[in-house]
Amino acid sequence: MDIIHFQPRWKEEIVATSKRGILVFEMTMGVDHVYFPSQVKWDKDAPEWAKLMWEEYMNECMRWCNNNSVPFTLADNTFMYEERK
Repeated sequence: MDIIHFQPRWKEEIVATSKRGILVFEMTMGVDHVYFPSQVKWDKDAPEWAKLMWEEYMNECMRWCNNNSVPFTLADNTFMYEERK
């Protein structure tokens, strides 16, 4: 399992960084809340290298949210994208 590091950033996003790449998810600010893609949304939008990693990313993001007292919601209508270095 890769280590996945989560870091919020000012654009109302949370950035997940691992050895394989960088994924960006929706995170509202003011009142923090992470909207993580449902598995259907993930399967549609995830880059090829991440297609089979939904559960791993979802669990790690949920853990980060729990540790930081940030609500977590699975959503079909959220965004995610790969950020290239």
